[in-house]
Amino acid sequence: MVEDVQSIIEIAAPRERVWQALTDPAQVVQWMGCLRFRAEPGHIFYLQPDRARRDAGDVTGAIACRVEVLDAPRRLSFSWGFPDVPDTFVDIRLRNIPGGTHVRLVHSGWDQFEEQETENVRGGLGQAWHSVALPRLRAVAES
Repeated sequence: MVEDVQSIIEIAAPRERVWQALTDPAQVVQWMGCLRFRAEPGHIFYLQPDRARRDAGDVTGAIACRVEVLDAPRRLSFSWGFPDVPDTFVDIRLRNIPGGTHVRLVHSGWDQFEEQETENVRGGLGQAWHSVALPRLRAVAES
């Protein structure tokens, strides 16, 4: 069985503040670098890894994502669609803890692929979620 990508971070801000950073379009772009995000179930937004295209608002070659679940201020889930590949899913859950918020991210759906097909992608995404996106979310929420 192919392992999910998981990452946990603690943020020194109330859950409602973290939720705002997680779902407000002006703040989402700061930590996730996406285009056209709206916190509405069914809404499609894009993750553009090419900085020049992202800066130009160009979604060519971008990862298409669809908001699946919004449960304020506890849970945001969205599909993650690499071009020409079945979707995977990102689930972000927020829980109150003393002094702030516990954030747990699970990127799942990899079991539809052979492990060797996704090993490098899962490793890269795990690193990106843990070392880039979630620390940026922390910085935005704590500012």
